[in-house]
Amino acid sequence: MFTDQDFTVFDEPTLEGRLDLIRRVIDPKFETAGNQLAELLEEAGLPKLTLHVAKHLRRHKNPPPDTWLALSTSQRGYKMTPHLELGLWDDRLFLWLALLQEAKKVPVRVPFDSLRPQMVLLPTDMEIGADHTKKAVLPLTLSNYDRVSKRYLTTQAGEFLVGKTYLRADPLFAEPDELWADLQERVVRLAPVFKLLLDANPS
Repeated sequence: MFTDQDFTVFDEPTLEGRLDLIRRVIDPKFETAGNQLAELLEEAGLPKLTLHVAKHLRRHKNPPPDTWLALSTSQRGYKMTPHLELGLWDDRLFLWLALLQEAKKVPVRVPFDSLRPQMVLLPTDMEIGADHTKKAVLPLTLSNYDRVSKRYLTTQAGEFLVGKTYLRADPLFAEPDELWADLQERVVRLAPVFKLLLDANPS
């Protein structure tokens, strides 16, 4: 589904040109991927999820540096809820189970103590992040989990992301079926964490 060629949309320097490529090349893949992942998560015991594909409507001058899909329980939006994101920067693909700054406005209850034991059950090469607008990630260790969760709780800018990034140089991009299988497997592994977050915040 996703290949090295997908990254070439970011070679287009103009806003209009890049948005056109994103809509023609990437968004159809996001529609397919998002619907399949939503079904996968429902099979794993999660409620029905709504697919949101980034539209970049607030972009009026600079082209977007990344693009993504999100799956959440809310039909109106996803930023204020726990959600799954799958997207592309110019040099990597990312898969995140995410809690953004906007979730604090609700506020979303985050059972970090209950989530902590789940971290050791995830694949050892999973990662954690603290800011969805930056590429920086950390290995998913309990010490990094504690560090990121504490930052989420104590700073307004703190965010919580757990998942995996795939650098463009990853050989998996030459094997789209294997990459897609790996993504699906990781989504299934993240499902119990997602479910704990949703159970703590019944709609």
